[in-house]
Amino acid sequence: MDVRTVAPDPRLLHSTGAVNVTAGYMGGSGAQGGAANDTLLVGVVILKNAGPATLTIAGFKGEDGTARNVVLTGSTAADTVYNFGAGLRNTAGAMTLTASVADAVLVSLQGA
Repeated sequence: MDVRTVAPDPRLLHSTGAVNVTAGYMGGSGAQGGAANDTLLVGVVILKNAGPATLTIAGFKGEDGTARNVVLTGSTAADTVYNFGAGLRNTAGAMTLTASVADAVLVSLQGA
């Protein structure tokens, strides 16, 4: 039996503003913001850049149960790859993605 793991299609963040995520899908505005526990962050690739690019992700809980942001940092020398296996669930609220540099961050998401 041939078993394959299908990785979600990564999306390139073109905006440097906050991008809403709803049930694993990026984009939309206004009332289209997602909710807690609706998305899994599966992977991130931050492309090498003259100044290290970052990705700020909102929607995770800290050890005290309070919503916190996670910041992933890239490099000036090589692409930086983050793989999260089965995915990290946004347990604190709607997930938003904010890249510091346009067209330098690829994100793979999946609905929870």
